[in-house]
This record gives sequence, C-alpha cells and structure tokens, in this order.
Amino acid sequence: MEEMRLNIPEELWIKMVLDLKTRGRGKRESGAFILGPLNHRDITHYICYDDLDPHCLDSGIIEFDHSGFTPLWRFCEVNKVKVYADVHTHPGSGTRQSGLDINNPMIRQAGHLALIMPDYAQRKSQFLNGVGIYEYLGDKKWKTLQVSSNIINIKKKNYGIFRRYLQQVINWYNRKK
Repeated sequence: MEEMRLNIPEELWIKMVLDLKTRGRGKRESGAFILGPLNHRDITHYICYDDLDPHCLDSGIIEFDHSGFTPLWRFCEVNKVKVYADVHTHPGSGTRQSGLDINNPMIRQAGHLALIMPDYAQRKSQFLNGVGIYEYLGDKKWKTLQVSSNIINIKKKNYGIFRRYLQQVINWYNRKK
C-alpha cells in the first residue's frame, strides 16, 4: 500500500475548519472531501459536501446523494487531483465513528482516510488534537489511527502578516457568536 501520510498546509486547514464551522452553524453536521495531486499527498484543495449536493446537510446529519459525486469527479479530472480523505463534524466531544459512518464510507477504497471533528467544528482552535482519524480497510472495516502516528501533518509556514490577519478574522468570528 502506498504511503498514507497527508501534508495539509496550515492555512488550508484553518480555512476548511472555518468553512465547516460556518456551514454547520453549531447545529448540524458538515463535511468536506480533501484533495491533492495524483502523484503525491500534499493536499491542495477541499470541497465541502454541500457545494456538491446542496441539500445534504438539511436534515442535520450528512445525507450525501450519489449525484454529488459527478461534480466531484469532474473537479478531480479538470484539476488533476484525487480524493485522499474526507472530514465531517459530530456534535459534542466524541469523535468515534457512528454506525452510519462505519457502514457508509464516503469513498469505498482501501486506504481512504476519514476524519471526524468534534463539537461541529465550533472550538476556538481546532487542529488535530481531538480529531478522530480512521483508515478504511475495505468491506466496512476500519482502523483507528492515532494523531501521534503523524499520518496527517499540518504544514506550518512562516507567513507572519497573513497569520496575524487570519487570527484577527478568527477572533472577530468568535466575538460574533
């Protein structure tokens, strides 16, 4: 099996978490596919589920219609990327897979990673601590991975001004709540 380690730029991770936080509004699940180039696992894009299936969040849990895969595969083809992982939120602090998660992987391919983020991604700062990480083995079987396994690496850059601006946006957003 190929190397599973994912490298996600910190600014992309933060933007994705803010998107999930905004879309879930602290009341419902939200999620996204995590994408990167075909030949290496440096993540370059994410696409939120409701950008592909506008009604998938309506019930409060994710009910992604298979028709949403058509624009996903089109995006992948045009941008020469593939889906390496998906992430979705759960209520409360638990990040264990539900029966629905276990029986309905978003991508039914061995090696695919699924991340579960607690508290509908509403925490003030959400990096990998507290995120559930699962590897799909096939046939509805999963392996729980530890954050300490370094399977996912949030790549930090020294981008001073952008970091300060982003922190101001996060602080403003948290004050609005």
